[in-house]
Amino acid sequence: MLLDTEKVTGGETSEKATDGNTLSEPIEKATNEWITSSEFLDDSTLLLLNSHNTVYQIDLSTYSMEKIHCDEKSIIYSGSIRVLPSGKVVIAAGTVMNGVIIWDLESKKIIYNLTEHEGSIFGVKIDESAKYIISCSDDRSIKLYSFETGKLLATGWGHGSRIWNLEFFKTDNEVKIMSTGEDCTVRIWKYESDNTNLTQLELWENTHLGKHVWSGDVDDTLLKACVSGGADGRIRLHDLQNRGITDEYSLNMISQQTSLTFEKKEIIKQCFELPGLDLLVLLTSHGKIIKFDQLRKEFSSIHLENDESMKFREFGIMKGFQDLNVVMVVTRSGDMLVMKFGESCVQPEKIWIHDALLGSNKVTNVLTEVDYQNNLYYVLIDCPNPKIPFIVRVFSSTFSLINTLQLDQPEQTSFTTTGMVIDPTNNWLILSSRYVTLAVYDLSESSLSGIFKKLAQGDTITSISIIETSANLLTLLVTVRDGVYMYLDLVKGSEGFSVQIKQHNKLSRGFVEGGFIHGDDLILYGFRSSSFYIWNETKQLEVMTELCGGSHRLWKLFRADSHENSRYKFVYTNKSTLYINNFTGRFINDRYGLINNGTHGREIRDVTISPEKWNNEHLVMTASEDATVRLGKLSQDGQISTIWSLNNHISGLQRVKFLDSELVGSSAANEEFIIWKIDNSGGPRNSATCPLISEFTRLKPTNDNPDLRIMDFDSFKFKDGFIVTTVYSDSNIRLWYFDTVCKKFQLLASDFYSTFCILDVNLLKFGERTFVQISTTDGFLSVWEITDILVAVEREAVGLGKMIIKQQLHQNAVKAVLTLSTDTGYQIFTGGDDNSLILSTLSLENGELKLMVESFVEKAASSTITSISKSAGETVVVTSVDQIVRKWSYSESKLVCLAARYTTIADTGCSDSVIVDGKTLAIIGGAGLSVWEV
Repeated sequence: MLLDTEKVTGGETSEKATDGNTLSEPIEKATNEWITSSEFLDDSTLLLLNSHNTVYQIDLSTYSMEKIHCDEKSIIYSGSIRVLPSGKVVIAAGTVMNGVIIWDLESKKIIYNLTEHEGSIFGVKIDESAKYIISCSDDRSIKLYSFETGKLLATGWGHGSRIWNLEFFKTDNEVKIMSTGEDCTVRIWKYESDNTNLTQLELWENTHLGKHVWSGDVDDTLLKACVSGGADGRIRLHDLQNRGITDEYSLNMISQQTSLTFEKKEIIKQCFELPGLDLLVLLTSHGKIIKFDQLRKEFSSIHLENDESMKFREFGIMKGFQDLNVVMVVTRSGDMLVMKFGESCVQPEKIWIHDALLGSNKVTNVLTEVDYQNNLYYVLIDCPNPKIPFIVRVFSSTFSLINTLQLDQPEQTSFTTTGMVIDPTNNWLILSSRYVTLAVYDLSESSLSGIFKKLAQGDTITSISIIETSANLLTLLVTVRDGVYMYLDLVKGSEGFSVQIKQHNKLSRGFVEGGFIHGDDLILYGFRSSSFYIWNETKQLEVMTELCGGSHRLWKLFRADSHENSRYKFVYTNKSTLYINNFTGRFINDRYGLINNGTHGREIRDVTISPEKWNNEHLVMTASEDATVRLGKLSQDGQISTIWSLNNHISGLQRVKFLDSELVGSSAANEEFIIWKIDNSGGPRNSATCPLISEFTRLKPTNDNPDLRIMDFDSFKFKDGFIVTTVYSDSNIRLWYFDTVCKKFQLLASDFYSTFCILDVNLLKFGERTFVQISTTDGFLSVWEITDILVAVEREAVGLGKMIIKQQLHQNAVKAVLTLSTDTGYQIFTGGDDNSLILSTLSLENGELKLMVESFVEKAASSTITSISKSAGETVVVTSVDQIVRKWSYSESKLVCLAARYTTIADTGCSDSVIVDGKTLAIIGGAGLSVWEV
């Protein structure tokens, strides 16, 4: 039967309504069974379906209850209750073993037992009109049945793993279905009566992080959108109205409109868009130039003489300047055809610029850039002969040639240009190349001023753009095809140019072909298998995707430069067909449809708050089982906003801690220990609000195949760096001197506790004496003195020496440790697998270290205590696996529980706290993240 639940509370618990009146206490009832579905039969009757395929019919006026079942009490993983317009109630139950049971509540009889699935049923629904039944399973299929006959009508295949949720919706009498699953996709399906397979209409990938889109709903009547919720805590809207329809134009269709004859194997090779005129200009492999009026959907040819057309046969590079409505085509020999398009002219004005500098050398690349500060337009011609300089033509805003520069190529075998930017503030020209190389030219001297090779691992720089510029300083965004993106500072000093990497990260989702800043967000785009994608790196979500066949074809991305307008046009060819995808999602400008940002896609293992404020806000780092660390900001009102997500780790994270205001350490499995550096000078979007972060250095593993976890680490400043201690899952303790100038670790000591896993480590100082303290899975707290080891840091590594203290505090693993410095030593709070909380003191008496238990609470929680954090006054915040956050007082060295609150964060495992304007803000992490005011 339903039981009243005991509410664990403390302190003042009454809540106030907005009008000042006290809200009435909600009535809570509980059952010891899993409730899979609920529905109101009428205003006074509630129906609940439990995991034993039993319905509770509850009278809400008296809370009397009737149990109803169909004599088939199979364990069910899913179910739904449908009240039909006639008042009849039908139950759909998805069992653990293959079957879908449909039964009538009134007669208690089974209508159908559908067994077409080959796995557990995780979702089953009956549509409102009771014409169809839909179910999904861990066999990765969706099945649609007739409610009238129970016959299987169609099956949907496409999900890569288990399917969790299904929803019906209808448009124009069409049956459509939304599905979400473990593969982190949201899909829209359509049923056609003459097809035994459901047709997939939409696929949204990478809208959630990690695994599992657990839930979803759809409204195709008013909002015309669907919404999904995932394990990452994210809630996102998906547009069903403006879905980026792709238009197709075959060469045969173009031929009929233009009266052009296309030869065998002739294809479209180049294109350029003039958005102000709604024109798309095309160049074919046989030298034909065609313009496409995108407003009228009309093709027409641009007249070329025979000898002109032959110049572009088999080779031609098309570039242009959108704001001038100018398109250029460069021949193999370096001649350039300039076409100026007007609003009313049928044919463009054509001007030939003949090359007199390349001689017999051939063109391999053409790059363009605009100096809007001085209204200058640059065109660079590149040839593979390293002895031939780069030819740079400079045009005015009327596109009149005003200057021609010759820039010597770098002295190396090959410098294959891939991108160019002009910095008008410093009059610099920067070229990017293969092998992640940059060349810098000072245009005031027309000379090569610096070359920087192999700036990161990877092959080709695919894009380069200016983020910020000032005197002798330029910040660049650089993308590398292998997935790397970087923010670089190019600095000119007394000794010449230098480069500093301020941010470095690598995507794991495919190849990156370019990137840019849009508003406050970093946008990257490229190819993943056969699809083109646009990815919002700041918000960690996919903006659009197009199945195009991959990158080995003509493709071009055009975008609107306006902050308010997020228009993307993706043009590509497949075989002999031109495809144009116009993407203008309704929710892009409104936070990309994000109702809730969410956190990591997996369990958060640790969280740390910066000791000092940055731009009046504290920074927050989180570490997760998804092998990523995130940098964010904690506002004064307790809101956390993510800035960067970094995936340099390859293993699930264990710990993350600030070493000081700039350096952060993170540890993981495979003996991974990375130190990150936060650049407080400002970031790529708004220098006042966005810091940058990059990997500063990492600790080298002890062998080529590391299999240990670095469970914890601690540090303090020492000489030109830090003393750092790391503890391992094999009971090893290692003490290091980390030199921040040389970025090197020197091993000072290495020793073993026993065979037990070490969970926590702390470095403690008593005047000139230093100690290392560990807690372990056997319930002990142990201490060594390391003062003598730190005196001579230049010698070879030694052991830790004799253990000073080894004292058992808990029956088994000590999962949480907090050390607080006092006038006489330290107060040490510990919590463990035995659910107990202990306060101990560590002090020096007559030169000897002593550990004394001051207060012991045996049943401080109903499950494992996982984290302890300091709060204001003589209080601490304690989290435990039972999802209760407790506030404890330790006044006069006695532990007293002041309050307890339930948290929705499951797998509660970590916490940290900070005092902001006199109030304590505590961050609780686990399967999600929440901020509490204590």
